[in-house]
Amino acid sequence: MQLQIGYSLDEELSPIIPVLKGEVKSDIELAPIKVKGDELKFKINDLDLSFLPLPLLNFVSGVKLLSNGAFIVNRLGIKRIINKDPISSICVRGSNSTEYYFIKMMLSQKISPIISESEKCTGESTISFSGYDISIDSLWEKHCKDCPIILDLIGSLKLDINILSKLKVIIRESARLQEERGVIGKFFKRVRIKRKGIR
Repeated sequence: MQLQIGYSLDEELSPIIPVLKGEVKSDIELAPIKVKGDELKFKINDLDLSFLPLPLLNFVSGVKLLSNGAFIVNRLGIKRIINKDPISSICVRGSNSTEYYFIKMMLSQKISPIISESEKCTGESTISFSGYDISIDSLWEKHCKDCPIILDLIGSLKLDINILSKLKVIIRESARLQEERGVIGKFFKRVRIKRKGIR
């Protein structure tokens, strides 16, 4: 069985690379489909699975989430493209991206989003997972302690619970391999999802 999985950032695929390469034996095959961040909400009905930014869950009902294979980062910040202070614009992958919402919540200054890919950014700054000028992860740690910075969860509108249960096992094994190789951290493998939030 082949299932399509939507994603917008290459980094999101890190925990499932062994599945994509056939290193994890299963009768389920995943086919990644790259989708622009702001187009994801219009295509989620057509895809079997998707890496979903957390704010998008406010606009799409009935999504079944997997606790395995989440896109989690340890480092998050703003990298200046133009040496200007204060920064008034930032390039983001989508207006519903979790990282942009975190920046809005944690910084007092108003920064307007520009939807574009980072290599084509026309704004004053961009979101970065390394080598940034303004740290968001230090602010996160100050307020949220050692909670992981979760940017996306794998979810589905189409698949039934039986297939999703099989996928959880496959993705957990894939993430375990990636953790052993030092590609991802332990939280990628499994996060605890509760009815009222994520732990």
